[in-house]
Amino acid sequence: MKLSQRPDSSNQELARLRNKGWHSRLLLLLAVLLASGCGTVQVQLQSDFPVPLVEPLPVSVGVLVPDELLGFTHSEEIPGLGDYAIGLGQVPADLLQRLGTGVFRQHQLQQAVTADDAVDGYLLTNIEEVQLALPKQTRSDYYEVWIRFRFEFLDQTGASVSPWVLSSYGKANEGDYRGAEGALQAAALLACRDAMAFFSLNLASHPSAQQWLANMAPAQAAADTAEASKGNGQ
Repeated sequence: MKLSQRPDSSNQELARLRNKGWHSRLLLLLAVLLASGCGTVQVQLQSDFPVPLVEPLPVSVGVLVPDELLGFTHSEEIPGLGDYAIGLGQVPADLLQRLGTGVFRQHQLQQAVTADDAVDGYLLTNIEEVQLALPKQTRSDYYEVWIRFRFEFLDQTGASVSPWVLSSYGKANEGDYRGAEGALQAAALLACRDAMAFFSLNLASHPSAQQWLANMAPAQAAADTAEASKGNGQ
């Protein structure tokens, strides 16, 4: 299937989102510092994700990265222990870029559905909730982070087909880090890696994804047939 896709469109979109993410993080940092003073523990994640080693599904997908995901920050006050803020920044876009490369035959990052996209369907990702736990709360040696992702599978028009809510978990031993910032950063990144691994390994067999893939199958089969006929006629 030959797609009318702009060359390197995902890389260009990722670069644009990265620049936008740095601006969002700077504004967020200033806002939190002004509101909370110097007692807030600030955690800004830096991504480092591998491409999943799985058999790519034979579909082309528009991977949507909405503003609320790119600028997502979890902030909370833990009584007696201070204020904590975890900013995901560019991490979701980088994670979805690696996921798209590994699990789909072809993909492109974008922020919205557009009429001229040559894709079989869309994947929309958001974060529903983040929870964290400190060693003093659990009386253990670990900082812990839970992230609940919501993946929404959309058809070619952007209409919802099915959702998949996926919870992930990461922890880091406080003895391996000098402070809460480093430990929480490690735990949050492990939670992201956990979600990435579970998604890539279970996508093809998950009921929500199967419904989405089944809806894309007729259009994909027709496109493959047209491509094969074009090749035979040359």
